[in-house]
Amino acid sequence: MTDIVEIHVTCPTLEVARELSHALLDGRLAACCNIGKEVDSRYLWQGKKERHDEWPLTIKTRADLFDACCGAIRTHHPYETPAIVGFAVDHVDAATAEWIAEVTKA
Repeated sequence: MTDIVEIHVTCPTLEVARELSHALLDGRLAACCNIGKEVDSRYLWQGKKERHDEWPLTIKTRADLFDACCGAIRTHHPYETPAIVGFAVDHVDAATAEWIAEVTKA
């Protein structure tokens, strides 16, 4: 197990994904943000089945910054409840782990 996590969240527009990425990087909460191609999202919200096009965002950071990243995402995200999920990274190249730790230092 490492102290690196990947956080996944979807955004309603490419612009929102880009703005959120910049907020996380500028705040040194993330080392890297990857914006995926548009996806067709289907989900249940307030008792109704919904469908929207969304842009997936993957955030690479330290595990101890997970809560701070979640707070920044909620601050900058237009959804009432963005679905934020984090995954512990079991294996990571040593140089990658050092880079993530270095660029996310306060």
